[in-house]
Amino acid sequence: MVTGTLSSGSEPEPMGATDQQASDGGGTNEVIHQVDTDDRVIFVTIDDGHYPSPRALDLVREHQMPVSLFLNAEPVRLHASYFEEYVALGNRVHSHTMNHPDLRQLAPAGQEEEICGMVEMLQENFDPSAIGSLLRAPYGASDASTAEAAAACDITTVVHWSGTAEDGHVSLAHGDELLPGDIILTHFTDDLPANLEQIQRMADEAGLTIARLEDYL
Repeated sequence: MVTGTLSSGSEPEPMGATDQQASDGGGTNEVIHQVDTDDRVIFVTIDDGHYPSPRALDLVREHQMPVSLFLNAEPVRLHASYFEEYVALGNRVHSHTMNHPDLRQLAPAGQEEEICGMVEMLQENFDPSAIGSLLRAPYGASDASTAEAAAACDITTVVHWSGTAEDGHVSLAHGDELLPGDIILTHFTDDLPANLEQIQRMADEAGLTIARLEDYL
C-alpha cells in the first residue's frame, strides 16, 4: 500500500497502491496509484493541458521520455497541434474529462458525459492509435458510478498516482526515493520543464527507467 502525504496542489492524496471500483453491472474498473511490477521503471503522466510549453516538449524529445497525457476539452480545442507533437513521438492521449469536475458531485449520466465526451473529442482530433483507454479523474476524485460511466467508452483503468512533481520538486507518498512502479503526476504549467528534469534526474540516480505506462496497463 502507498501511504503518506503528497504535496499535490488541489489533488487529493492517494490512499493505496490499488483499489477496485465495482460497477452496477457486476464488473470492475481498476483504480491504481502504482503499477505492480518488478521492472525497474517509473511512469510520467501530465494533466490538463492549459500551458503548452515548448521547452517541455523539447525535453520529452531530447530524453526520449515516454509520457501519458490526460487532457481536458479546452486545451485540445486551443492546442491540438501541440499535443500532436507528443503523439508523433509515440505517446498517447487519455480522458481527464471535458471540464475537470469533481465526478463525485455528478450523477452517473453526468459522469459519462464528462468522461466519454472527452474520449469523443480525442477521437475527433487525434489518430485512433494515439487514444488510450485510461482515465485520470480530476482531483483524484471518483466513486462507484465512475466505473460504469468509464466503461461506456471502453475505459478500464482509473489512474491516480504515487507521487507529484511541481515547482521542480518531486513529492512521494512513500518516502524520499522513487520506487519501481511509481506513477508521477505533473501538469502542463510553466514549471513543467523543471518538473520533467527533476523526475529524470531522480530516475537516473535511482537506476530507474521512465517507461510507457500503456505498456504496463
